[in-house]
Amino acid sequence: MTTAEGWTAAVRDRLAPGRLLPLGTAEDGAWITERAARQVLDGAAAAVRGVVPGLIRVGADPDGEREAGPLPVPPGGLAPGPLRIAADFGAVAGRPLPE
Repeated sequence: MTTAEGWTAAVRDRLAPGRLLPLGTAEDGAWITERAARQVLDGAAAAVRGVVPGLIRVGADPDGEREAGPLPVPPGGLAPGPLRIAADFGAVAGRPLPE
């Protein structure tokens, strides 16, 4: 491990952003942190009245193909390809859910 990689790993551990998830295709070369993706998904779920967001899991789709792109995958990142999102939700008793 180089010094730069060591510093990168130390900062990532401190901030706890999670893994880097691919955005778009391999040619896009864009990633988002797992923490940022979860915050957006939590916010979207919380916006629905009567729904209580629970555990959200984001990872590589085991049935999807990984793509090799022109740019290297950053340390801690998933290779570009489809993602699978699984989430647990609860509902408040006695309130109808919106359509």
